[in-house]
Amino acid sequence: MMARIFKLALFAAVAAPMGVSAEAGWWDDNIITDFCHSIGRDFHRRNCWPDPFVCPSQRDVENPLAIMVNNGWRRQNMLADHHFDSSTNKLNKAGKAKLYWIITEAPLQHRTVYVHRTISPEKTALRVDDVHKVAAGIAPNGQLPEILETSISARGWPAERIDTIGQKFNASTPDPRLPAADNTGVE
Repeated sequence: MMARIFKLALFAAVAAPMGVSAEAGWWDDNIITDFCHSIGRDFHRRNCWPDPFVCPSQRDVENPLAIMVNNGWRRQNMLADHHFDSSTNKLNKAGKAKLYWIITEAPLQHRTVYVHRTISPEKTALRVDDVHKVAAGIAPNGQLPEILETSISARGWPAERIDTIGQKFNASTPDPRLPAADNTGVE
């Protein structure tokens, strides 16, 4: 604002000795018009701050979160090595249950099935083909979900390992017993 006032004062100081009068139309000159418009524009910009900057800032925050959400759904809907029989590359019981959940219960926008890539492309292709076959039998109205390969790592353990840990924990639990009776005569 101070720079604009200085420019206006400088213009007035230069224009006055040169004999520029109000009748000569100096008020309609671009310098004065631009100056007046810039004052109004800056007034409105300052009074609506920070609204013009909120949307870009929100997008900058939301974009990484959207990427993280999509990666989370990709990992959630991934059929990993422990969902397949290692000898036949066909879905095992856990894999079929997970595929059923993805196709029937996952939100519609997240019903994409991801098959973890193996070292061998042929093995991966066999797994994808089996997922297509099983999904065709599960999908309502023949609406097959998109089935894609993914290379992200699988988190978690096979169900057999978790079951073994649970069984060993239950086997090590002592038998329940009541505390010894206190025979001090207090009733």
